[in-house]
Amino acid sequence: MDAFEKIANNVFRSYGLDLSTAERAVGWTNAVWLNGGYVLRVSKERGSERIRRDTERSKALPPSVGYPKNIALGVTDGYEWSLSERLPGMVLSSVWDSLDWMGKAAAIDQIIAIMNSVHSVDVSEVEHLTKKTAWYNPFDKTGSLADIERYIALKLFTPKQGRALSDILERFYNLNASVAPVLCHGDITTDNLLWHDHKIIALLDFEHAVIAPCQLDVHSVFNLALIPYDEAASKDIILFNDDRRDIKDYTAGMITVFKPFLATQSDKDLFLGYNVLFQQRFFEFWLDKPEGDLEQCDAYQKLLSFCDGGYGYLSKML
Repeated sequence: MDAFEKIANNVFRSYGLDLSTAERAVGWTNAVWLNGGYVLRVSKERGSERIRRDTERSKALPPSVGYPKNIALGVTDGYEWSLSERLPGMVLSSVWDSLDWMGKAAAIDQIIAIMNSVHSVDVSEVEHLTKKTAWYNPFDKTGSLADIERYIALKLFTPKQGRALSDILERFYNLNASVAPVLCHGDITTDNLLWHDHKIIALLDFEHAVIAPCQLDVHSVFNLALIPYDEAASKDIILFNDDRRDIKDYTAGMITVFKPFLATQSDKDLFLGYNVLFQQRFFEFWLDKPEGDLEQCDAYQKLLSFCDGGYGYLSKML
C-alpha cells in the first residue's frame, strides 16, 4: 500500500467505508477514488494547496456549474485531500467518441453555457485563491519572446518567421494585461466534464483555474469541439479540413457558436496568442524529447502556419 492508498484507507474508514470497495479514477495531479457516494482526491504533491483553493473557490460558483458539494478537507503527512459527494454519470471522455455530430454540437452548447456561468463569478471573491497564469504557460512576455529567439538561433524558424510569432505575442501580452479578466476554469477538457442522462451536468476540477480574459477558456472549448487529439496518430485532427458533408455541417455550426467570442480584433488577438502559447508548450516537450523528424512535430507545424502573418490553421475561424 503506497502513501496515497494509506491516506485513502484512513479517510474512507472514518466514513465507514473500505478501500477495497473503492474504484481508482483517472487523475493527473491527484490520486482519485470513487467509493459509494463519495469522491476522494489526494494531492500527489506534498505541500500543495491546490485542493484547498479549489474547494474554497467552489463556494462562489453558480449552481449551474454543477460542482459537487464538499464534505471534508484535510492534510495528512503533508498531502492535501478532500472528500466530496459523488455525482451520477461518467466523464465526457468515456462517451464523446460515441456521440454523433448532432450530439457533439448539443454537448458543446451545454459546455459553453456552463463556461459562461463560471465567467459570471465576481472576480473579487476568488482572486486571492486563483492564479493568473495557465498550466501551460507562465504568461511571461520576456520569457516567451526569448523562446522565439532561441528557435531562430537553433535555425528552427527563420528570422522572418520568428518575427511573425513575436508580433502575435506582442499583441497578446499588451491585451492580456489590459482586458478585464474573468474567472476561467483553465482546463476545460472531456476528462473534466461529467455526462449523465444524455447531457453535461457538471464541470469539475478547478485546480488550474485562472484569472484571465475569457478567450483562455474559449480556446480550450474550441479545441475540444473542432481540433480533437488523435492519440493513434499523435496529432490533432483539424475538422475544418474534412470535406465530409456531416462534418462540414458540424464545423459550420460550431463557427457560428464561437463567433460571438471572437467578434473584435482584440478578441482574435487574445485567442490567437493563447493558441501560440499552447502550441509552444507542446513544441518544448518535443524539443526536450524529439520523436521523429521536425516536420512530423504537430506543434511545430501549427506554429509554422502562423508565420505568414495570417491566422494559419485557424483561418477558417478567424
